[in-house]
Amino acid sequence: MIVYHGSTEIIQKPDVLHSYRLLDFGQGFYVTTVKEQAMRWARRKAGLQKDKSAVVNCYQMADNY
Repeated sequence: MIVYHGSTEIIQKPDVLHSYRLLDFGQGFYVTTVKEQAMRWARRKAGLQKDKSAVVNCYQMADNY
């Protein structure tokens, strides 16, 4: 499964231990399967950080059942 993460940084290896705890669903590394949603979030973050550009990170997740 391919998932996306909207940011202002290139994140090679997601790390849930260094995330903010005061997020909507608690501590973690938030991803979505909807690329457009990640793009909107990245643009929103870039708009708040005037010297940063929007970045959408893409990851291949293993389907473990």
